[in-house]
Amino acid sequence: MIRQLSIAALAALGLTACVSVQLPSIAHVHVGHAVTAWPDTPGKKGLFDIAQQEAKIVAEHAGYAVAGARDIKEVKLHLGHVLHALNPALEKTGPGMGYGLMKSIDGASDHLGFAAEVKDVSAHLKSGLPTVIAALKPLRQETQVLAILSRDARQASDLAQVVAYAEEVRQRSEKLVAQLGAARKQLDGLLAAESPAYQPIAQRYLFGIIRLPSGEWAYNPDVQGSRRGSYY
Repeated sequence: MIRQLSIAALAALGLTACVSVQLPSIAHVHVGHAVTAWPDTPGKKGLFDIAQQEAKIVAEHAGYAVAGARDIKEVKLHLGHVLHALNPALEKTGPGMGYGLMKSIDGASDHLGFAAEVKDVSAHLKSGLPTVIAALKPLRQETQVLAILSRDARQASDLAQVVAYAEEVRQRSEKLVAQLGAARKQLDGLLAAESPAYQPIAQRYLFGIIRLPSGEWAYNPDVQGSRRGSYY
C-alpha cells in the first residue's frame, strides 16, 4: 500500500521513475532471428526453426511418395508436396508451412553471418558461428538437388524412373534433416557457452533494429530504451 501511495504521490507531482534498460547486443538480436523469431515467418518463429520444420515435411512426403510406388499419380502428388515445402514458388499448394526450406536456410545463414560480423559480437561467437554457417551452405545446395529430382520425376512418364527418383529424394531428404539437426545442435552448444549468457530476446528488440547507410546495425529510435539505454 505504501509503495502504491508513493507512486501515486509521484504521479500527482508530475514525476516518474527512471528505469534502466539493458539492451541485448546486436549480435544476440541477429542470433535471435535464427532461433527465436522473425517477422515474416509463420507464427513469427525463428528462421532455423522454420527450416527444420519444412525439412521434416520434405522428408515425410518423400517417404509417402515411395510408399505409393504402385500409383504414379500418388508418387507425383507427394513429390509436388516436397516441392511446396522446399519453395512454395515451385508448387503453390501443399502441406508445407508456406515459407520454404530454401528461404529459411538462406535467412538463418544470413542472420548468423550478420551476428558474426557486428562490432559487439563476442570472441566466442565470432569464432564459432562461421562453422555453423559453413554447415548450412551444402544443405542449401542440397535443396536445389531435391527440387531438380522432384521436378524431373514429376515430368517423367515411366513408373520405374519416377520411383527411382522418389527414392533418391527420400534418402537425400532424410540425410538433410539429420544434418540440419546437427547444425542446430552445434549452434545451441555455442549459445549455451556464450558469456554473457544468451537469453531469448523479446520481439520489440528482435524486430527493432535497422541497418544504417554505413552498413552498421542499430536499434530503431522508436524501440523502448534505444535512445539512452533507459526510459522514463
